[in-house]
Amino acid sequence: MEKIPIVIVNYNGLSLLQKYLKSVMDTDYDEKEVIVVDNGSKDDSVNYAKNMGTTVISLDKNYGPSYARNIAIRKFKTRYMAFLDNDVMVNKDWLLYLFNEINNERVAACQSLYSNWPYNDEPREIPWFSTAAVLTRRDYLEKVGGFDEHYFFYWEDVDLSWRLYKAGYKILMVPKSKVYHEVHGTYKKLPSPFTTYLNWRNQLLILLTFYSKKDLVLKFPLIYVIRIFQSFYGPNKVSKIKATFSILNEFSYIIRKREEISKLEKVKGTPFIQMLGDDVFGYLEFKSIYDAIRRKVSGHLF
Repeated sequence: MEKIPIVIVNYNGLSLLQKYLKSVMDTDYDEKEVIVVDNGSKDDSVNYAKNMGTTVISLDKNYGPSYARNIAIRKFKTRYMAFLDNDVMVNKDWLLYLFNEINNERVAACQSLYSNWPYNDEPREIPWFSTAAVLTRRDYLEKVGGFDEHYFFYWEDVDLSWRLYKAGYKILMVPKSKVYHEVHGTYKKLPSPFTTYLNWRNQLLILLTFYSKKDLVLKFPLIYVIRIFQSFYGPNKVSKIKATFSILNEFSYIIRKREEISKLEKVKGTPFIQMLGDDVFGYLEFKSIYDAIRRKVSGHLF
């Protein structure tokens, strides 16, 4: 049985750890090590995690989930590595089901199923994994550059998933591996304008780094105009406007990122276009990016 670190990133999440960490410690897998990477919490998270028997890596401030996960990827040289959010409760056998499906060398990650999603029992290929509950091939993550720390959080798991896809690997959903996810338990502790800014900015970064040159010319201008209009409506308008126009200062990053992706590329084309269809972002209907993708994923899975 392979040793598997289970990495949980935490930021001021004491109440979440108290609710959910015990279920992780009770995971039915003998060769597990539960790692809590703490992003400078001011509550008693670190002491609680240590008392629960986890290995704790304490950072001096909140560097974001991407940075914290990369610390674990570099530190623990195992073949496999699991990631959980700190607001997830797992079934005892969640990791075993994932481990049983990741033996195919083309599979880079196996995703658990959230208990509140409908499902069938057969593993299916999906467009991206969520770090809420996933088992990965750690060396594959390292090979494609790990999590992009520029994202800080929001869409960093999609970005990594699509780099893995471009490098020729697959991602599976394993419905028998079931977890309960509270969703955004930690992010509720962060200022809403800040999270809105990152969410809107990172949506555009995903498009600009993964769209083909043709789609950048034919599709992105329309999407961008719609985003500009959308940013003036709803809550956190200032954050949305700043995020939308911040892209104009990201050209050097985008060019560098596209060059890095082209060096990895074994699969031609844009992954979300091929796997989800041309209407993946629902931009003509003014739909949110996340909801459009989730509806498509549900259609592919179920």
